[in-house]
Amino acid sequence: MKYVFMAYNMLMHREFKNISKIGFWITMKRTNKSIKLVLVGALSLLMANANAALIQGVGVYAGASTNSNCPSYCNGASTYASSGDEGVTEATAETNEYAHAKAYASFVPGSYLPLLRVETSAIEGRGAGATAYSVQNFTYIGTGTKSIELDVNLHGSVSSNSGNSLSAGIAILSGTSLPWFPDYGSLVYEFGYGLQMTSPEHLSIHTGDDVNTGTTITFDVNAGESFYIVSEMNANAKNGYADAWNTLSMNFRNGSNLQAALQVASPVTPPTGVPEPSSLAIFGLSLLLLLGRKVAK
Repeated sequence: MKYVFMAYNMLMHREFKNISKIGFWITMKRTNKSIKLVLVGALSLLMANANAALIQGVGVYAGASTNSNCPSYCNGASTYASSGDEGVTEATAETNEYAHAKAYASFVPGSYLPLLRVETSAIEGRGAGATAYSVQNFTYIGTGTKSIELDVNLHGSVSSNSGNSLSAGIAILSGTSLPWFPDYGSLVYEFGYGLQMTSPEHLSIHTGDDVNTGTTITFDVNAGESFYIVSEMNANAKNGYADAWNTLSMNFRNGSNLQAALQVASPVTPPTGVPEPSSLAIFGLSLLLLLGRKVAK
């Protein structure tokens, strides 16, 4: 039993980076394989959720709008739909009153990287706009310095008429305490001023069907360092279409030892609530106490 309380005490004193040491310590103290795996799994789950609770400003947002009068600029009646918030892992929005607009934002199970989709279409004189937005945070839990290579691809179709476009922005910001603010320009260039780890990247498609355009973002992180990936994709249509439902996608060339703040399982679903850190601690302690009794027997 004392081993369980010692492990719990280490965890509650926020020695999160020593989780591998805790697992090794338990392994040395007990040889029962099933007990060892359950204990390490419970401690790892508790640590991951506790880390996420300490990181601010992560989540997703989706917004869609249509307008009844857009000769050159829009000044008619409008409709708007939106969803998403801090701590949310999936958001959708759609409206079809005067034109068609929809957006989707989530995280890819496994890599936990953003996945953004937007689609708009409008007849002449009408307008549509859609925005998908995501903020994710990763912590490097390895040793030494790691060079990160993040491949980004924008895939979509845009009709040749003027007023139709697809665009995306991706920025890497250091730290763990950004505010939640679902506006790419304000977060990156105002709230995130001085935190940029590399120059923000911008991708766009102005005409063509089934177009791919991409870039690779490269930067270095040190052991224990955290960074945000802030991304936004926009579609606008007037007398045509702008379709990127086949998406703004990202991929780490080597994602080892990168721990995401918001983690999701397949299928992607929004959480019903985020447990308080104290509730997580009670849950984790209960598991450990039950296992401790089994060890004592």
